[in-house]
Amino acid sequence: MNNEWIKVSAPATTSNIGPGFDIFGLALKEPHDIVEGRKIPSGIVISEVTGPGADIIPKDPKKNSVAIAAQAVLDRCGAKFGIEIKITKGIRPGSGIGSSGASAAGGAYLANLMCGEKLSKQETVLCAAHAEDVTSGGLHADNVAPCILGGFTVIRSYEPFEVISIRPPEDLGVVLALPDVIIYTSDSRKVVPHEVSIKDMTYQIGNASALVYAMTVGDLGLIGRSVKDIIVEPARAHLIPYLKEAENIAMSHGALASFLGGSGPCVVTFYDKKTHNGEIIADSIKDLYSKNGMKCDTWVTECGQGCRRL
Repeated sequence: MNNEWIKVSAPATTSNIGPGFDIFGLALKEPHDIVEGRKIPSGIVISEVTGPGADIIPKDPKKNSVAIAAQAVLDRCGAKFGIEIKITKGIRPGSGIGSSGASAAGGAYLANLMCGEKLSKQETVLCAAHAEDVTSGGLHADNVAPCILGGFTVIRSYEPFEVISIRPPEDLGVVLALPDVIIYTSDSRKVVPHEVSIKDMTYQIGNASALVYAMTVGDLGLIGRSVKDIIVEPARAHLIPYLKEAENIAMSHGALASFLGGSGPCVVTFYDKKTHNGEIIADSIKDLYSKNGMKCDTWVTECGQGCRRL
């Protein structure tokens, strides 16, 4: 048995992106997790977890996103081996930028490589989504899909499962501002309303449709006007300190849009790289939190290509 270590990078992602709850996702260039694996006779063994939040990440393979996703791939491929796994977290759990999604996607992507890439990318995404279902209390692929496929992704349907990947505009810059608050997806999902009015539904559909078109044709202005959400973010806003203030500061510095990333607390801002400086936006949001006695990490990044072998 070849026990060579294989290493993959699994990037952060942002999901929902305004009106696309559980539907839209976007791969980012950074930050990212590193997942390493080598073949063993049987089972999944998590031998090492390091990085931000490592102390709260379970090594039990039945509770760990990397292990659950990897096992799903092995089962689907009929593999006759197991995997020893090492995880280096670069994405803090409870961040709103796909920490568990990167773990799940990294595990599924790694296992599929070790199986000779027997699964299609759509099947690999579905295995990763299974892990998200187990660990975060609901089947959703809006983080694992962009993490594996790259770019801007749209979940057309969960049953049957189908996801579409669109290459975002080159000039779309992204600022991430992560305040020192931990919000778990399972808790954040509990406050999402189960019923909405027809008026609100049509508002969301209109903006969601426009956002997909804008990503396809590269219309940055329309992207900014379409990142609107009157259902999910308002229900979650009370969980994130100074969310609206951070969004308003970003917009005052020329951002295209500023919104809650996934389940939060990360504040995500889109800007035009040709005309504006992402560092100014990042520093301004960091300063807001600093003045209110809170630490805030920031990244000035861009859209990414998804998981890759290192």
